[in-house]
Amino acid sequence: MLRRRAGEPRPVATTVPAATARVVCRGDELTFTADSRAVASVTTGGVVTWDFRAGRERPRLPLAGGGYRVEFAGDYALTWTLGALALWRPGLPDPADDSAREPLLTFAVDSSAVGDLRLDLDAGVLRYREQGRTSSVHTLSLQGLTGSAWRDRAARTAAFDSRGRPVRARRAPAVGRRDTVTADSTGRTALTSEGMLVSVSTGKRLKGIRGVEGEDYLTEGAFSPDGRYLAAADVRGRLTLWDAHSWRRLAVLRSGGSNRHDPALGFSADGVLVAASDPDGVVNVWETATPALPAASLPVGDSPVLALGFTRDGGELHIATPHLGDRALPSAPERAARRVCDRVSTGLTEREWRSYFPSADYRRTCGT
Repeated sequence: MLRRRAGEPRPVATTVPAATARVVCRGDELTFTADSRAVASVTTGGVVTWDFRAGRERPRLPLAGGGYRVEFAGDYALTWTLGALALWRPGLPDPADDSAREPLLTFAVDSSAVGDLRLDLDAGVLRYREQGRTSSVHTLSLQGLTGSAWRDRAARTAAFDSRGRPVRARRAPAVGRRDTVTADSTGRTALTSEGMLVSVSTGKRLKGIRGVEGEDYLTEGAFSPDGRYLAAADVRGRLTLWDAHSWRRLAVLRSGGSNRHDPALGFSADGVLVAASDPDGVVNVWETATPALPAASLPVGDSPVLALGFTRDGGELHIATPHLGDRALPSAPERAARRVCDRVSTGLTEREWRSYFPSADYRRTCGT
């Protein structure tokens, strides 16, 4: 009898269907999964994975336009196609409605030459190397996506209170036979889908108030806690910001498109910031004082976004998605700066500063 030492490699007898073998072998390279029980190949049809122990193919990961590289870590896979990185959980069951499997997060990559891919689950980040005349390493936070907070059963509704704490979701108040989309912070005034302001108690239109004019049928809305601003979305996906005192349109935050999307909306307590989700699972944040400036974009994955809520001091934005009930991201610049400094530990020395920023005067940075 032959004996094998513990941990010693051994050949695995397996029969791979000819069709699967041809697909796997057409890939540029083979990659083992994190459990070493399967091998994956990136092909024009997506990521094809053959499980040696089970003797079957695992669910494929569809990649639009073909794929170029895949990396596995724990229960997750990271893929790169031309123009985008995507994070997956291959072990999740197939969608019940027979739709295509979707990544947890898609992150646009400008470079056409991406080198090493790395998933650091302990740090909650993914990293990739951009190749060119010079190489640089980029880091993307996966906060909440790879932790124990993930729930396999998706939620359909969520809400936050004025302090950014999860609460039970409530519908817009019923006002007679009128369709309402939201109410102000006092709960006494509601906005109808036609853009009118009505009394919740009487159902009558408020006199002397214009309301939202010049927009299509409204589907979502949110007042700032101080009652100064209103964000409103219509059936065409157009998102606008209004002065809720003069009822003047301040800005068109999003022009809309052919697909309807009911965004999650939220204001900071002081009304300085307004946040809204888009159909691609990205949260955009604008400053109400300068709404014409480009928004700060936060790719959150696990779309659609169900609810948004700021903490009372506006320092954090809380985001609820179907599989993650509450994720907090820094929204105040000083908090974001502290997080970056905590990660890099030290700042640039004067010599490093001169190398990277020769035309700018030296400034102290993290830890210097």
